[in-house]
Amino acid sequence: MSYQVLAIKYRPQTFDDVVGQPHVTTTLTNAISSDRVAHALLFTGPRGTGKTTIARILARAMNCKKGPTPFPCNTCKICTDIIEGHCTDVFEIDGASNNSVDQIRDLRENVTYMPSSAPYKIYIIDEVHMLSTAAFNALLKTLEEPPDHVMFIFATTEVHKIPITILSRCQRHDLGRISLPLISGHLQMLCSREGFNIEAQSLDLIAQEADGSIRDALSLLDRILSSAKTLKIEHQTVLDGLGILDRQILHDTSAAIFKKNGAQLIEIIENINDSGIDLKKYYSDLIVHFRNLNVIKICGKDSPNAHITDSEKEIFFQATAMLSSSFINTVLQILLDEESMIKYSSHTKIAIEMVLLRLLQINPGAQIDQIISKLDGLANQINSTVSYSDHKFEPVQESAANFLDTKNNDIPVERDIPTANHAPAVREALPVHVYHASQDVEKPQKDAPHEKTWPGFLNRIEQTLPFMFVLLSKGVAQEKNTNEIIVELKDCSSFDKNRLETKKNELKKACKDFLGKDLTIKIVSENKPLTENKKKKEIKARQAAFNHPLVVEAQKMFNGEIINY
Repeated sequence: MSYQVLAIKYRPQTFDDVVGQPHVTTTLTNAISSDRVAHALLFTGPRGTGKTTIARILARAMNCKKGPTPFPCNTCKICTDIIEGHCTDVFEIDGASNNSVDQIRDLRENVTYMPSSAPYKIYIIDEVHMLSTAAFNALLKTLEEPPDHVMFIFATTEVHKIPITILSRCQRHDLGRISLPLISGHLQMLCSREGFNIEAQSLDLIAQEADGSIRDALSLLDRILSSAKTLKIEHQTVLDGLGILDRQILHDTSAAIFKKNGAQLIEIIENINDSGIDLKKYYSDLIVHFRNLNVIKICGKDSPNAHITDSEKEIFFQATAMLSSSFINTVLQILLDEESMIKYSSHTKIAIEMVLLRLLQINPGAQIDQIISKLDGLANQINSTVSYSDHKFEPVQESAANFLDTKNNDIPVERDIPTANHAPAVREALPVHVYHASQDVEKPQKDAPHEKTWPGFLNRIEQTLPFMFVLLSKGVAQEKNTNEIIVELKDCSSFDKNRLETKKNELKKACKDFLGKDLTIKIVSENKPLTENKKKKEIKARQAAFNHPLVVEAQKMFNGEIINY
């Protein structure tokens, strides 16, 4: 066979030819130049990133007729023999098929002999993690103190399987996944050499499918070039030849989810199924798609952590501009939670439809702070009084959010929140106040705007900090001296305490600026004994409030629990 696949035909022959591993090639180049090359090296990293290629270049660099040199000539007899794979002093061993202790013992005996023609006898063991424990143990002593004419070069994709006793005797070099732009650019260069014209988006698609492996990318490109009828290859030809998904379908899917278009989602899935593309692969690609959306939303469109092209980053950035990161997180979490169900379902298409339609129930809208602000505004407008037989309860103006101990700081669910326009109807039904038996709460008088008193301070913060205004209005203020004012609050809920903590510094500054005094807020517990009759009535009142439909709906909305009575 005269044809060579691209991965062999264009295998790098010098350190400068290696794509995407400058931290390794630079280190080795400097080590050779300064005569500081270790006797045992370990190259580890994902498949197809250049581990064995670098090992072969290093072997030529050490044994070249002009060497040791970081720039092997690749023309002398030793260099050509290493390239062709029949150099008598360079041994390439497959760790998977030569993993027994007997084979390692033979190797250990052979290292004592001098090389026949080259300066160094070099052993390259690929997939070294496949060696047995006994084989590793047999290699230990020789690896630690080899003869001066011997070098060991190991390569592995699973470094965690190598015993620490071996790792400690090797100089380790970690190869990373090759970035998408580097792979795409390399493919473009090879296509030009081969005389083919392929669209940039097609090369980007191949690079994305390669998942950081230059060898996988070359294998995919080889398949396309081999099946091409003309020198100009269309994008659809690449999609059909590789059987992979057009990324536009993923963008259409996410857009349909954001727009709550269930009909479009079903149509997309139906078209994918009819085209013969694996639906499970589509679902897997969709998870990666939303992961990249999440990265762009959190890190910005210039983030290198999103493994997509620069042009696609702009599309992602525009798509997420009006969305919250919590919404994208929730979508991604649901997709991941249902992945095992999709994997093992006998009705894959139906299962995927149900998962994606479930995503439409999430709205990329309100944040918790916005919801609480609306509830605070509502609470300030409600002044109704609820009476129970033989017992009067006076309302304390508190936010409806006091009923809830939210479990998330950012709820990606948006519901209709009552506003001022709904206040009359809400006054009749919504128990947004906490009712305390026989408790009188004095509302501060509307002092003149500039009167430097505690009620005047409360009036000042009523508009800017309505929740703090309501909460502090229930407290008892005392001026201990000319420089301090102390406010005592009784039986605050954990929600109130958290809000106080977040606004504490702002309140202190406002008080200092307005009254010229330091503000201290004390929370005291007050547990008054109740008679049996009062206990029953209070339990009944609480139960009535907790079972109110709007309170139940609020619990569902916030995924919370009632913590304040």
